[in-house]
Amino acid sequence: MKVIEHAFDVWNDCFKLVLLGDVHIGSGGTDEGLVESVAQRLKEPGAYWIDLGDAIDAINVSDPRMDFSELPEWVDVSDLADLMTCQVERYKHYFGKLGSTCLARLSGNHEGVLQHKYERNVYRELNRSISLEDNRALGYSGFVRLRFRQRSGDKVVNTWTQTLYISHGGGGGKLAGSKATNLERLPLAWDADIYAMGHTHTKMVVQKRRVGVNPRKNSIIDKHMIMVNVGAFMRGDSGYAERKMLYPQALGPIELWFYPSEKLIRVMQ
Repeated sequence: MKVIEHAFDVWNDCFKLVLLGDVHIGSGGTDEGLVESVAQRLKEPGAYWIDLGDAIDAINVSDPRMDFSELPEWVDVSDLADLMTCQVERYKHYFGKLGSTCLARLSGNHEGVLQHKYERNVYRELNRSISLEDNRALGYSGFVRLRFRQRSGDKVVNTWTQTLYISHGGGGGKLAGSKATNLERLPLAWDADIYAMGHTHTKMVVQKRRVGVNPRKNSIIDKHMIMVNVGAFMRGDSGYAERKMLYPQALGPIELWFYPSEKLIRVMQ
């Protein structure tokens, strides 16, 4: 498991972080209008993002899961010779110029299956397609520390740090109960301020408090925690989701707006 820290000289302004995942480019069920809208959002000044994995569908032609009727219209017959390259290029089409503002990228289970069964590291290809710095490729999970600094001339006079634990995620089910429980269990194993994962294609935010004691001051510590499960980009009304009677879910990313001077985070869904 890896850790990366980013420092920003932002104090009185709002810092905006977009958490996205499960884009599944290459599936006919992916809402590419939403993909385009989010990509345009990420081009706005001051927007940063984290990709939580399953960026492409990553299902090979020879994979038993392949259903040719579920391929999007932009896939041509000639693309079937190397479908993964086709999907990586499509991801690059949307996000290729946004690598510098991507704070971290994760690998999802779809990328993992491709590497395990077909010995192709498409996760690395996706990272390279947006010119992602190597230390921002955290694998399946990791920690991202955001350190906000207030400066007076060349001197740092105040800081506020928020730690994110991010994972592609696991589990599933049709209803929200087990997914919310999975979110609430994360602080039992990983110490962070913010927890974010995907995988379940369910858009959900849980906010909790943890009260403790500061032994140095004999005072109460009141910690606010935010737990996020991002929505997918797949509509869920056709293909695999339709056959399995998976309920359609809210789509798209979740944004966190940080206000360092107030030590405040607003969740935007």
